[in-house]
Amino acid sequence: MSAKVKLISCIFGIIIAFCMLITGVYAATQQKITMQGSVDINVSDRTLYLRDVRVQHDTSQTPTTIPGFRKGYINKSFQLDLTDYDLGINNTSSIVLYFDIVNLIIDGQTAEYIAEASWAGSPVEGVTFSIDAGSERIDAGTVSPENFNSSTPLSGTVVLEINVLTSTSFDLSSIKLTIRERVDLSDVEYTIGENNEIIIESWGDGENIVIPGSVSIVDGQLVDGGDYTVTSIADNAFTGNSTVKTVTLPDTIKSIGDNAFQKCSNLTTVNLPDGLTEIGEGAFNRCGKLTDIVLPDTLTTIGPEAFFLCQSITGTLNIPASVTTIGRSALVYLGIIEFTVDGDNPNYTALDGILYNKNFTTLVAYPTSKATNNYVMRESVTTVEWSAFRYAKNLTGTLTLSPKLTTIMNNAFHGCINLSGTLSIPASVTYIGEGPFTECRFTEYIIEGGNNSYYAVEDGVLYNADKTTLIQFPTEKTAHNFTLPDSVKTIGAEAFVKCNGLTGEIVLPENITTIGGSAFYRCDSFTSITLPASLNTINSSAFYYCASLNTIRVECSTISSNGPDAFIGCDNLKTVFISSPEIASKLTSRTALFCLINAAETVYIAESAASSLPTEFASMFSEVTPSDQSGYRKYTA
Repeated sequence: MSAKVKLISCIFGIIIAFCMLITGVYAATQQKITMQGSVDINVSDRTLYLRDVRVQHDTSQTPTTIPGFRKGYINKSFQLDLTDYDLGINNTSSIVLYFDIVNLIIDGQTAEYIAEASWAGSPVEGVTFSIDAGSERIDAGTVSPENFNSSTPLSGTVVLEINVLTSTSFDLSSIKLTIRERVDLSDVEYTIGENNEIIIESWGDGENIVIPGSVSIVDGQLVDGGDYTVTSIADNAFTGNSTVKTVTLPDTIKSIGDNAFQKCSNLTTVNLPDGLTEIGEGAFNRCGKLTDIVLPDTLTTIGPEAFFLCQSITGTLNIPASVTTIGRSALVYLGIIEFTVDGDNPNYTALDGILYNKNFTTLVAYPTSKATNNYVMRESVTTVEWSAFRYAKNLTGTLTLSPKLTTIMNNAFHGCINLSGTLSIPASVTYIGEGPFTECRFTEYIIEGGNNSYYAVEDGVLYNADKTTLIQFPTEKTAHNFTLPDSVKTIGAEAFVKCNGLTGEIVLPENITTIGGSAFYRCDSFTSITLPASLNTINSSAFYYCASLNTIRVECSTISSNGPDAFIGCDNLKTVFISSPEIASKLTSRTALFCLINAAETVYIAESAASSLPTEFASMFSEVTPSDQSGYRKYTA
């Protein structure tokens, strides 16, 4: 199928008359109801501009614009609200719909176009319609217009005529008139579920993807149109696809799987069709160019991180009445300014644009772009959900937590870089997750009333009650040669992220065992650290891009579960000391410690450990004799 024509996927959601006979006697006269509309099709972005739609049921009358009709651009499809449109007293009528197509370029190399009509998802029998273009005509069904060429614009009228029986007014439902390219499914992978349901597992290349609602299976391959219904997008179906820009989903889709479109970095547009009930975990995670979405009224479940980091979704996001579950971090780090919730939703509500559970005890999500100075949390709130305020950069000034607050989940206020001053932790708090205030510009933490059974503060730093875990160091706190309390065994994840007021040496206690993920992420100012003998775990990105770090002493003998990027970016490292044979034997390109020694100018290996060095180390470093450090051999890059 030619790549030049990306259009003709124009779904006209219009009308059907719900047939009803009141008296049981057919009237002898037939009346024509005429609707006329002019449609421009824009080749570049496949949108329609609907100028006018009019109706007349008496040819002697002037056609009138349908009530509620609004001009404007419509993306891919439109549906007119014609509920209970009064057609008068005639019992038998004929509806005729006209939509003018203006200057549509049809590429003669395109293989096939399909014309079809359906009502409530089922084909409409006996309906005829056509596109007329001078002497050419596309009738209902499938056609191959090879005689059209790209130099001749196609202009014509789509005509749909239905004879119906009516009462005094119509109960109007949805009829869909579709004129589209036949979709090439040769590269599509799929599985078959129950009741001939097709699950899309993967798709071939293409910028503008149109997924058909029905397919056939020929020689093991899908063919557009048939008795099989496409109902699901499988887990990971489009993960990491950097080519796709737009996706058109059919109304038959019921579920979008976990990570289905995760990291589709150029995806800008996707429709969430009526009938969709579930959006899986991470389904659109990190689709940074995805623009405004509309959640359908059939949706029940939004999985964890479903739209996380979709910062191009702006404006207002409405939660339909049907939604029963919103997973952790599902709707955070968007670009929206407010949430709204349908008043009939039994589980969720919104106030001042902020999303809560129904009784206002859980704050689910704060709109990332909403601006508030000196934010005071609603007193009823007992739980702040995962990442609820993540990167809410328009939150400025101070933060006052609810006096009834008990739970602060992971990364609750991560990236609120314009919150500042002193933060008071209520005495009621019983649980604080990892990295709760990462990058907030607080200068100190305090415990409200000085009394909390679960948490403690020393010199403005937040710990658990017995100070075995350091939870959060205030980002704006300054300290030279900072020494952790002897009781600390664990440094929590993201505990020191971007704490650039730390200078000189960081002194870890002798009993420490674990340094959490991203613990010292981009701490740009401290210069040296010793990893004590008790340390056994360094997690991912623990010392990521510590730009001023120049000296590390490794005294521990084992480091398990160490992330491969634990020391990446420590580019100013001058000197590393290694004490144990166990660590010396692991100085290869397959370990995180390789990043550490690879950046160093000089590596000192204890005499007792030198015999354990792998051959790979010797290919990178040369021994210098005599050594200038007693008990150590000196190696330079």
